[in-house]
Amino acid sequence: MMTPQIPVDEARRLAALHATSLFGTGPEEAFDRITRMASKLLHVPTALISLVGADTQWFKSRCGFDPQYGPRDTSFCGHAILSDEPMVVEDASKDPRFADNPSVLGTPHVRFYAGMQLYSVDRAKLGTLCIIDSEPRALGEEELAELHDLARMVEELIHHRQLAIAAQQLHDGLQQNASRAQLAASAGQVEFLLNHDTLTGLANRQALLGTIRDRITDWQQRQVPAAVACLNVDRFKRVNDAFGHAAGDEVLVAVTRCLQAELGADDLLARTGSDEFVLLLSPPADEAALQARLVRLLDSVNSSVSWAGKDISITCSIGVARFPQDGEDADTLLSNANTAMRHAKETGGARTQYFAPSQRRELVRRMALEHQLHRAIEREELFLQYQPKIDLQGGTLAGFEALLRWRHPVHGVVSPEEFVPIAEETGLIVPIGDWLVRTAIRQMAGWHAAGLPEVPVAVNLSARQFLQGDVVGLVGEMLAETQVAPHLLELELTESLSMADPERSLAIMRELRELGVTLSIDDFGTGYSSFAYLKRLPIDKLKIDKSFVNDMVHSSDARAIVQAIVAMAHSMHLHVVAEGVESAPQALALRETGCDQAQGYYYSRPLDAGEAGSFLAPAPAAKVGIARG
Repeated sequence: MMTPQIPVDEARRLAALHATSLFGTGPEEAFDRITRMASKLLHVPTALISLVGADTQWFKSRCGFDPQYGPRDTSFCGHAILSDEPMVVEDASKDPRFADNPSVLGTPHVRFYAGMQLYSVDRAKLGTLCIIDSEPRALGEEELAELHDLARMVEELIHHRQLAIAAQQLHDGLQQNASRAQLAASAGQVEFLLNHDTLTGLANRQALLGTIRDRITDWQQRQVPAAVACLNVDRFKRVNDAFGHAAGDEVLVAVTRCLQAELGADDLLARTGSDEFVLLLSPPADEAALQARLVRLLDSVNSSVSWAGKDISITCSIGVARFPQDGEDADTLLSNANTAMRHAKETGGARTQYFAPSQRRELVRRMALEHQLHRAIEREELFLQYQPKIDLQGGTLAGFEALLRWRHPVHGVVSPEEFVPIAEETGLIVPIGDWLVRTAIRQMAGWHAAGLPEVPVAVNLSARQFLQGDVVGLVGEMLAETQVAPHLLELELTESLSMADPERSLAIMRELRELGVTLSIDDFGTGYSSFAYLKRLPIDKLKIDKSFVNDMVHSSDARAIVQAIVAMAHSMHLHVVAEGVESAPQALALRETGCDQAQGYYYSRPLDAGEAGSFLAPAPAAKVGIARG
């Protein structure tokens, strides 16, 4: 039998364990409720909250297990606390660490074990939340995530209990005139719990603000510069959505370790939000020294984290505010560092941005636009324009793309590049996207009622609208209401959208195809799709991103890429559309590759509904021929 090793931080770990005042205490309903949940949710007969002491493991909570404690030497949990990774033993009888363990050979005849580490507020391992079965079994990723979430619930109970006990001790001490040593210990514990983050053990926002206020006086007296850096993990929500909150927590702990490795003696690192950290950097020698430090911090985080056998790539954005030029008090410095960080994220992420007053003006404008965008539909400020798509081989009109626009009462026409990201971030893109679909289909019906030729109209769908709304119901309702021929409605999806939730995306796309609409993948070549993946999708068209079109005339590589995309798409019986055509040489190059359709300012600017109707009316081929020169 393999006896578990003693961790290198054993003294600190035991101190943290006994500070919880849980070791050796009896059952409590709050903890028992969690082990019952674990047993039920994960379909195992036994679930335990195991606290690993110096030579004993104490079961604070037991579900399906009689003993209150057991020896550490034979414990599975003693091995689990040696790592930060969950320990899963699928068949203990075949694991050399446990094959001859008394718990395996005899009662309770353990075959399966899974233990998720429990941490103190300062990240010392207290023990595990573990599940046990007398039959071998595996543990899937979803089940592992559930075990992680339950373990975090146990930790929160422990931390809150510690805070309550320490506060009560402090109160009792004051009432009973306890010794200074007792009061100091209780007060110190309360202070630590109130000023530190429970996941990472870092200082929290409250502690950070206090430290900055304390140091500002020193900086002013010494007349030295200093810097506050706000760091945010890019696209962190995607990590939680794709891999679960257990993976998200692992990313945050990994970021913490990376940043701690780069800290100087007088630096302070705090966690101030879900995926947000702030560094209070000691006064740099000069701007070059500060920049060098920021580069090291950025590089240390921009890496990957391994979780359940998968590598999760992470990057971060950093915003920097400098004392005294960007603020002379804690709130202003933090606010300006955060503003700079937001600007870094909005301009691509994975970069560092120093604060500038113009960013504050941009933020104020953005907040105003966000507020006003809520009323834009009911005030009829949104409208559509229609950009013609041209058949490259025949030179005739092939259809339109409906483009969303906002006519602001004060700022005039606001660029979609400015307000669409706001709509995406706030969730307004769903009702706005639904309005777009309704308006485009009704316009198609209006043109037909006016006796104009029927041509396809393409509408872009956002990821939120596609996956969170009821696109199938909306399109079916509008087609029934207007009697527009379904194949004339072309719905454009970005390739990254189709990869975000492949199975759900595929199901929705099949339902849309059953309605008879045309489906297109937009901006092909800029995301992650391959032709092998596209074979699974019920699509009709690919749209080549304008970045390839821009380079075609000057780059043989870009031209070869477009030619390959067209050839492979045609082999799959897909039509190809190119966007962003602005010159005759680009149009000629696309025609030579065999590309089917194109759109861009070379042919026509986006048109209002009335102008598009006129474009449809007399002789569209002649108009297009003139535009093509």
